[in-house]
Amino acid sequence: MRWTTPVIGTVFSVWMVTSLALAVDYMTDHCGEVLPVSGGGVLVSQPEPRYPGGLDCQLTLSADSGKYIHIKVISLSIDCDGDSLSVYRGGSVALFELLGSPICGTSSQSAFTTEEGGYFSLTNKMTLHFVTDSGSASEGSGFKIVYAAYDTGPCSPSDFQCSNSRCVSAELACDMHDHCGDDSDETSCINGSTSNLGTGKIVGIIVGAIIVVIFLATGLAYFICFRRRDNNQISKSPAVVYSTRQYRGQQV
Repeated sequence: MRWTTPVIGTVFSVWMVTSLALAVDYMTDHCGEVLPVSGGGVLVSQPEPRYPGGLDCQLTLSADSGKYIHIKVISLSIDCDGDSLSVYRGGSVALFELLGSPICGTSSQSAFTTEEGGYFSLTNKMTLHFVTDSGSASEGSGFKIVYAAYDTGPCSPSDFQCSNSRCVSAELACDMHDHCGDDSDETSCINGSTSNLGTGKIVGIIVGAIIVVIFLATGLAYFICFRRRDNNQISKSPAVVYSTRQYRGQQV
């Protein structure tokens, strides 16, 4: 019998990665729209490998009333010759404050400035403006941003309390992205603490552990039955029986 555990480990690993994945949206698919922010997500500039020229795209992230929005640029490849991404506090480019300078360059360069830990809104809205030179061909791969809604407390039981006193959804803790702005939602995981995991993740981990145990128990039961069957077959093999006459004949 061949029974191996790597398949179980692979299934469990895939489940864990899937459970940690954030929803991904593409900015060019939502130009001029308002994108609701309930917990957190990932915003990528475009679905294609490289962004096109002639873009003038605005997108507003909108959280629930009383909450704020934090965004962090995690990858960037925007040509600085006429292309840029601008971040505004509020729901309009015309009426609200530009945060820092327009962003361009690459992740390896210091071509853009941010506040410590990313950008933070002053209201429940934040607007992004992505512009590319109409005369240029595709110059870069664009950007990837992680965003999250937060408030300043007191935190509810369904929230994770950051070290900087901000409150983000507990479902965002330990997902390998900094949603707090100080990385405290990930640091606790590095230290081995799971006390701040959301209920959904805890339930998921328990279910995953139960599935693994069931696989192991099933494999062990099958192995035991297989061994018993082999032992029964050996015990039922015909034995050589000598009669008294044959035995005496052999002795002579």
